[in-house]
Amino acid sequence: MTAPWFVRRPRVLSDRAVVGAAVATGAGAWWARPLPGGAVGIGVVALVVVYALGTRRAAVLCVALAVLASALSARSWAGLADAPTSGQVVGVATLVTDPDDIGRGTRAELRLHGRRVEAWAYGARAAALRGAAAGERVAVEGRLSPVSGLRRAYLLRGHVAARLAVDGIERLDGGTPPARAANAVRRLLLRGVASFPPGQQAMFAGIVLGDDRGQPRATVEEFRHSGLAHLLAVSGQNVAFVLALASPLLLFLGLRARLVAAVGLLALFGLVTRWEPSVMRAEAMAGVALVTATVGRPVSSVRALALAVAGLLVVDPLLVGSIGFLLSVGACGGIVALTPVLTRRRVPLPLAATLAAQAGVAPLLAPVFGGMPTVSTAANLLAVPVAGPLMMWGMGAGFVAGVVGGPVAALLHLPTRLMLAWVEGVAHHAAGLGLGSFGARHLVALATIGAVAFPWRRRLVVRALAGLATAAVCLAAALPACRFGPCASPSATGPSTSPREPWSWGSSTGPPTPSTTRAPTSPWTGFWPGPSSSWPRAPTSSMSAG
Repeated sequence: MTAPWFVRRPRVLSDRAVVGAAVATGAGAWWARPLPGGAVGIGVVALVVVYALGTRRAAVLCVALAVLASALSARSWAGLADAPTSGQVVGVATLVTDPDDIGRGTRAELRLHGRRVEAWAYGARAAALRGAAAGERVAVEGRLSPVSGLRRAYLLRGHVAARLAVDGIERLDGGTPPARAANAVRRLLLRGVASFPPGQQAMFAGIVLGDDRGQPRATVEEFRHSGLAHLLAVSGQNVAFVLALASPLLLFLGLRARLVAAVGLLALFGLVTRWEPSVMRAEAMAGVALVTATVGRPVSSVRALALAVAGLLVVDPLLVGSIGFLLSVGACGGIVALTPVLTRRRVPLPLAATLAAQAGVAPLLAPVFGGMPTVSTAANLLAVPVAGPLMMWGMGAGFVAGVVGGPVAALLHLPTRLMLAWVEGVAHHAAGLGLGSFGARHLVALATIGAVAFPWRRRLVVRALAGLATAAVCLAAALPACRFGPCASPSATGPSTSPREPWSWGSSTGPPTPSTTRAPTSPWTGFWPGPSSSWPRAPTSSMSAG
């Protein structure tokens, strides 16, 4: 006898259903509408999510995740709106980011009284702040002030609601044991490259540790215009390299011990790289893959990506507005979906992965950054295969070099310097070609040519093209009005300025204006809130978030 329709259910959710759940979670996080009942309502919806997972009801799961993410996002925006933004404060704070010298001052984000603030210090106070590192604790005194304009929009996405002008600061201790361990790893690796020229030291710190401070502006511009800017900061692929580097040691452990050690290694790497959005995405995917493989139910890359995205957006709904996170998801999604298709058509794997990643990020790059460099595909094909070994050798040999130091460290890092020179040379020569960039019209034309060139899959390609075009149109229409919290309350979302408006240092509510103000020098500079190369930069290549 056949069971009634309300009893029958599939044994497992399909990959398509899981992808739909991830998309619904992202849409809900973007929508950001409060739920009646507050915490009670959120708890009820969470129970519905658990029920839908247990009963494998895809439609119910999608709707429940969308409602849950929307409610959590609205709650986050409301918390930011209610945060104090003025007055004198005194207390013990934990550094969230590493201090960075900008103009005459030093900037860092602190967690103070359970809130994140953007701290600015000058003079002797800047020197005291400069010597600290993320994760360390400091005693701080200062004055809170609100942040306005595009800068406020950027900070809100990082859970920062106010600016702190530091009047007094004193380092207390190194923070929690994990923070101490992460900072010890960073110091050890940087000690090993002490003999490098300053420019190569900064490149090494960016590629291996995700530390983009101190990078020469000329180098940054060359990497931007060649489509290799993603190499100057840590990306999701670094997580795979770390696991590959540690795999010989993990093989000696039992299955469960291997899982615990791998998860611990991922957590340490996240602390070392300061939890960049692309690293969070990659680590969430790696965690899903490790857990499912350990329990004997490995999942596809598509399912791992969808589960990672849905989980991260439930934990932090504001990630839905992070350009780094969106580029990371787009690049990974393009690689997962299109690389097998291209390789079956005898396209070489490196070229297939690069083209697939470009297709994944094109709907975002075109409306937000005005396109992608024309030379990025060739530059990535030449530089990325070297960047992988560079990261692995730089970290593996870097530990030994940091311990021994001196001439032995310089000898161990000779391959590192050669690979850094190669990557830098590729960026320099590629940027020097001056080939411009692909705009939205060019990308649409290339996608159309691709649809014609592969008639055996024309229907599939046309559908993909239609999806990419729709996404580009939606992004182009939505981003100017609601880039940083479109559907939260006006008091929470902040900016009413154009997303292309350059951020001004001379805010009437901000700290003393630094001595230098740099105008935007590229189409995407106005989007990012800061004139210095040390600010988060707009990746310009297809592999920017891989």
